[in-house]
Amino acid sequence: MTAGDSYTQSGDGSIGRATHSGSGDIVAGGKYVGGTPPEASALEKLLQEVQAMRQHLDESDRAEIDAAVEELQGNPPEGRFRRILATFSGIATLVGEAGVPVIAAVKALMG
Repeated sequence: MTAGDSYTQSGDGSIGRATHSGSGDIVAGGKYVGGTPPEASALEKLLQEVQAMRQHLDESDRAEIDAAVEELQGNPPEGRFRRILATFSGIATLVGEAGVPVIAAVKALMG
């Protein structure tokens, strides 16, 4: 709570309704109770599918995928993030059937 914020809560256990003026979120139990943020789950799924696809790649494509995964884990800016996704889906397209789950995971991330 910062200076100037005011909170009013009502309801059983003070969880029923919460209002405030000021900035920030009011969340009972955390913003993502019972799970990870949707983006993290979709990203984890993509990385799992990319890892499964690696066995179907030649050395050059494997090196490109590994570099992209490493860069992705560094939290790149939005534009670079989309180019990394394009790298994954492009290689997945060339692999054929083994790349289909990667393409689906990329589409889920791009919404």
